Amino acid sequence: MTKEFDVVQLDVHHLRVIRAIADTGSLSRAAIALGVTQPAVSAQLKRLENMLGYRLFDRCEGGVTPTPMGELLLRRTAALLPQLDKLLEDIEQRVCPSGPPDVVRVVAVASALVSHLPSLVTGLWPEVSEVQVVHDDHPERLLPLLAQRRAELGLVKDYPGYELEIPANVDTAVVVTEPTFVLLPEFHPLAREKVVDLRDLRDESWVMVSDSSAATFTKYFADTCARHGFSPSFTHQVTSQQVALLVVKAGAIGLSQPICDPGNHGIVTRPLRGDVLPRRHILAWNKETFVAGRRAELISAVVEAYWAEARTAPVYAAYLDEGRDSV
Repeated sequence: MTKEFDVVQLDVHHLRVIRAIADTGSLSRAAIALGVTQPAVSAQLKRLENMLGYRLFDRCEGGVTPTPMGELLLRRTAALLPQLDKLLEDIEQRVCPSGPPDVVRVVAVASALVSHLPSLVTGLWPEVSEVQVVHDDHPERLLPLLAQRRAELGLVKDYPGYELEIPANVDTAVVVTEPTFVLLPEFHPLAREKVVDLRDLRDESWVMVSDSSAATFTKYFADTCARHGFSPSFTHQVTSQQVALLVVKAGAIGLSQPICDPGNHGIVTRPLRGDVLPRRHILAWNKETFVAGRRAELISAVVEAYWAEARTAPVYAAYLDEGRDSV
């Protein structure tokens, strides 16, 4: 009797948690999809398993897989959860058709702009009491969260020829198209130059961030090098930009967003000659949310924040002041 009573306590939040775990294949990725912490997802799963009296997921190498009971629960709720989400969305639109929620969720890739987003949101919408920022360098996982209204605002990046696929109900605006800068050890002969030609780096050893989130940029870079007549030698594969900087100091060549000047002793940042390796910073939001009503003001504020931040990066500021053709 106790177990039957506990099963009745199963609610839509529990269904979202197990659905997110199953869809993403891990507790950490489910946490990103839900906009919460990994320990919170782990605790929720444990409480649900204790309540039901069954284990729902088995841990395996690289993630988790549903147990037979987990598979059963997922099958039974597959059609129910979308109906519940639609019902809650309809209720939300009737109760609060245009205003922002108390807590605004922002999803973003790594960028110097991310830290500005909370203050920009609360500046435009003072009624917002909290802005939660979820970082994930996989924009293809962030845009669906906007489409599903699990987040209100997003900041992503893409590259020419590798444009993102934008969901039909998501609107976007390009904040800026910026160049890519090269990172050189200070003892490198080209460190004395104001601008570096990509072809002059054909024989160098490159360090690249090798996690899956950087795969698109790595291919974009390799294709760009091919158009310049060479294939880059990726002799160092690292898991973070922080480690990449250490490898550059030791003699390798790296790449960086110009706005993210490392400012580290032993590393020199230089622009590449010509319109090489541009990237776009893109603001995104669901067309049916409160953001759409003041999108022009928000875009203007984000653009202003970008250029203010750019002026704090010495090499980028000089590049902007002197002009890309005369650097």
